[in-house]
Amino acid sequence: MSPTVDGKWKETILHRFQAYGDGSTPGTGALVLDSTGNLYGAVGGGRKRFGLVYRLSHTLTGWKETVLYNLPGGAGGDTPSSGVVMDKNGNLYGVTIAGGDRNCQCGVVYKLTPTTEGKWTYAVLHRFTGFDGAQPVANLILDSKGNLYGTTEVGGSGGGGVVFEITP
Repeated sequence: MSPTVDGKWKETILHRFQAYGDGSTPGTGALVLDSTGNLYGAVGGGRKRFGLVYRLSHTLTGWKETVLYNLPGGAGGDTPSSGVVMDKNGNLYGVTIAGGDRNCQCGVVYKLTPTTEGKWTYAVLHRFTGFDGAQPVANLILDSKGNLYGTTEVGGSGGGGVVFEITP
């Protein structure tokens, strides 16, 4: 959205997702903006249908999408449920609503690390088991010490969800 001279707002669509090619159903979380103006986010669908993390880069002709990583599904997590956050080193962190523990499929917290070759390395930081929460759907918060904070919609000892912290 951009303000116009008459005080109204003008919408500009930066990218239209193509369901099975480059994802669908963007998570409800915020996008993250890096120091060079690239936008990062996560969506469901994609080629493997487990979701993916993408970057939108501004070019002379508009915005270009790059798929950074197709989520693996299963124990590695399935269906990103929010946006991503970025630390000072350019690592991305997010959550999935499904996948993870094979008995629960309660979701995961993941990390994507950029490599010097332009690829990204994926790691699961935590698999929810139900007792410690299930179905994280909100954006993570990252503090200056690298701690991640988030919430789950359900699970926990009372079944009503949890607030959690992941420490490096």
